[in-house]
Amino acid sequence: MSARPPAAPAAIVPFWNRLRGVMLYPAHGGAMAAIVLFALARLLIYVPLGWILALLSMVAMYRYAFECLRASADGYLEPPEGGLSGGGNLGWKYIGLILILGVVAIIGIVKLGPVVGLILVLFIGLSLPGATMTLAMEESLTTALNPLQWISLIMRIGWPYLAVAALCLVITLSEGYATQFVKTIMPPFIAIGLIGIISNYALVMTFHLMGYLLYQYHEELGLAPEAQQLARPPGMSHPDQTLLDDAATLVRDGKPEEATELLRKQVRRGALPAVHMQFRKLLRIGDNKAELLDHGRDYLNILLDQGNDLSAQERLANDRCIMELLRECQALDPAFAPAGAGQVVQLAYRAEQMGQQQAALLLLSGFQQRFPKSQYVAQCGLLAATLLHEYKNQDEEALASLQNLKATVPGDPLMPEIDAKISMIERMIASTAKPARPQS
Repeated sequence: MSARPPAAPAAIVPFWNRLRGVMLYPAHGGAMAAIVLFALARLLIYVPLGWILALLSMVAMYRYAFECLRASADGYLEPPEGGLSGGGNLGWKYIGLILILGVVAIIGIVKLGPVVGLILVLFIGLSLPGATMTLAMEESLTTALNPLQWISLIMRIGWPYLAVAALCLVITLSEGYATQFVKTIMPPFIAIGLIGIISNYALVMTFHLMGYLLYQYHEELGLAPEAQQLARPPGMSHPDQTLLDDAATLVRDGKPEEATELLRKQVRRGALPAVHMQFRKLLRIGDNKAELLDHGRDYLNILLDQGNDLSAQERLANDRCIMELLRECQALDPAFAPAGAGQVVQLAYRAEQMGQQQAALLLLSGFQQRFPKSQYVAQCGLLAATLLHEYKNQDEEALASLQNLKATVPGDPLMPEIDAKISMIERMIASTAKPARPQS
C-alpha cells in the first residue's frame, strides 16, 4: 500500500483558483519518478519484442494516472508515493475505453455523414473526462461506456465540468504541439524518451484535474473523500453519520429523490446541522426552490432559538450559519422572511449587527403591511429608516418612513426617538440642499 500524501485543507479551494497547483502536481515526488521511468521504458521498442514491454509500461503509466485521479478525488493534494496499488486492470480498461470510443466516432462519421458525425465526435470528446472519472469510480468499462452516466455526471457538476473538459483539451493540444516540436529537433532515440515524459506529464496533470473536480463536487456526487473521514478526531463520529452515508450512497446510485426523502423524514423529526445542510444541498440539486424557502424558515427559527443557550464562540458560529442561510433564501426570493413578526425583528437586528445591512432592509421591507397590529411596527420602522439614512444615504426615503410611523403609531413609546431622528435627518437634508437661484 502506498503512503498517503498530505490531505487537502478543510475548505475546498475551487479548481480554477489552484491551476498553478494543477500544473505543478506531476512534478512532485512519486509522480515525476513514474513519469520518467515509464517514459524511458518506451525505448524498449528497440529490443526484440520490446514493443510488448513498451505496451506494458504504457498500461502501468495509465494505472498510476488513475491512482493520482483517485487520490485527488479522496482529497489528497500530493501524488501517491511508492508502488501501484488497487485497480490493477484500470490501465487496460482505459485503453479499451479509448479504442471503443474511437471506433464509435469513426463509424459515426462514416454512417451519419460529416455534420452529424462531427456532432457525435464533439459529444464524445466532451464526455471523455466523464467516462474516465466514471471508470475510476466504478472500475467498470461497461458503466464507463454508458452515456447516461456521463450525462448524469455533467448535470450534477454543471458548468465547472465543461471548464475542466476544455482545460483537458487545451493540455492535450499543448502536448501535441510539444511532441511535434521535439520530433523535428531531436534524433528519434532521444525524442522517444522526451515525448514520453511530455505525454506522461500531461496525462498525470489531466487525471489530477479530473480527480480534484470529483473532490470539489463530492457532495453533489454522493462521494465520501477519504481525507475528510481521516480528519475526524477519534471517537467523534457524527451521530447521524449512518444516515448521511445512506443518503450519499443513494445519490451515488443515481437516486437523489430517494436520498432527499430519507433526509426529509429525519429533518421533520429533528436533526443536527449536518443533516439540514445536506438536505438543502439535495434540494438545490433537485431545483426545489419552494421547499428550500419553507425549510429555510423552519431552520432559521431553530437556529434563532438555540442561539440563546450557546457560549460566545458557539453563538458567533451560529450567527454566521444564520446569515448564510438568510442570504441564500433571499437570493431565491428577495421577499423571504420568517413567518412570525418576532423572528423578523430578531433576525433583522442580528443581520444589522453582523454588517448585513442589505439583508436587514430586505427583511424589514413591507413589515407594517404584513404585521399592521404588531408591537414591533415602530421598532422595525425606526431600524429600517436608520439603515436607509446611515448605510444607503437615502434620507428622503428614511424621512418619509419615519413620518408615516408618526401618523400610524403616534402613541408608541419609541416616538421620542423617532422625532429626534426626523429632526436630525431634516437638518441634514436642509444643510445639503442647493440654494435656489434668484429669479431674474
